[in-house]
Amino acid sequence: MNDEFNFSRRRALKTIAAAAVACAGMRTGWVAAAGTGAVRWAPGLQLYTLGLKAKDDIAAVFKQLAAIGYREVEFPGHYERSAADLRRALDAARLVAPAAHIAPRPAPGMWDFTGDLGKFAESLKVLGARYAVVPIPLLQDRIYDVIQHPPAGFDTAAVSRLFASLEADDWKRTADMLNEKGAALAEHGIRLAYHNHGVDFAPLPGDTNGLRTLIERTDPALVDFELDIGWAVSAKQELPALFGLFGKRLRLLHLKDTKRPSTSVMELASTDAGTGIVKWDELVGLVRGSRIEHMFVEQEEPFPTTPMDAVKVDYRFLTKLFAGEKT
Repeated sequence: MNDEFNFSRRRALKTIAAAAVACAGMRTGWVAAAGTGAVRWAPGLQLYTLGLKAKDDIAAVFKQLAAIGYREVEFPGHYERSAADLRRALDAARLVAPAAHIAPRPAPGMWDFTGDLGKFAESLKVLGARYAVVPIPLLQDRIYDVIQHPPAGFDTAAVSRLFASLEADDWKRTADMLNEKGAALAEHGIRLAYHNHGVDFAPLPGDTNGLRTLIERTDPALVDFELDIGWAVSAKQELPALFGLFGKRLRLLHLKDTKRPSTSVMELASTDAGTGIVKWDELVGLVRGSRIEHMFVEQEEPFPTTPMDAVKVDYRFLTKLFAGEKT
């Protein structure tokens, strides 16, 4: 992200047809193509991809996205704006935001759990979001403090070593936090979900990992999941097995491609959708048999040209893919 989001969900880990989607009553991105019987789908966009700054013209960007064909977005943070201001920009572009990422500990530019949860839930409702998504585990001080004040030379390899030091108890604490916050948010009509990165698949004693610990230790009635395809494939995970592990709790998806498997828990070789190693045809079948409600394109730097060009390429590839057309 940019410096204004210097502890955003990714920096915390690294440096640590379409119009029918908006039809009244639709909660998902799935629509039937008129007269064909085929299922068509239009992807949403995780706004992190664009690297927006608080000073940027958010309303103009939203209109660009709508012109491409996007109808849903997911927020990585609030861009120093009120939920009402963001909602006005969404409405002007005829976009909706069913989900937003939030931090388990205070982070500049992000919503978090540390204040009044009722007020926080109300902000999400104004935004139009039903899901609050936690994108990182609950970090103890030994990691959190280093991330906030990284030493000279802090890079992907250093972040990977730092996050690889997460222990079973760290994941258990994260699960307990998710249960607690999930219960509190449920009283306000907000669903809680958790989003993975590469570190979630790092092995733990007992032939398990962080993600499996979260799935097993969290209450299905309170906590759902958002699977990031790119991070999962980078960690050499088989998608059919993952979909089976999540079961009905998998409700959101990040559509991301990667050039190659990673060599450390925080390495990701992000690339345009369809140009990497993700088995997209396999994924389409898995999605059609799932209970996923929302899916968001996400791509990370470096970009071949610009982030906006990348989200155009991703949109074209994925809409054709899910429409059953050759790309």
